[in-house]
Amino acid sequence: MDYIVTSDKKVCGKTKGDIITSMDIINAGGNEKQLLRTDLIEEVKNAPKALKAVKAVEEAPPVTQQEENFSAFNSQEIGDK
Repeated sequence: MDYIVTSDKKVCGKTKGDIITSMDIINAGGNEKQLLRTDLIEEVKNAPKALKAVKAVEEAPPVTQQEENFSAFNSQEIGDK
């Protein structure tokens, strides 16, 4: 489930206007029902795809130099056998 932070205070590390998921809340040790009851977050029925894409990019682990240089093929294995 996706929510939007409506509080001026940080909620599970997110600030006002940020999208937060149930897993974000659980991982931060929060209580989803309590946050809803106290109006710190609101349910997002149809989160725009762009916001979900931005969230996915923000959460993606950084690519290391070693991963960038990784080749799927071992040049010594390609060719005559």
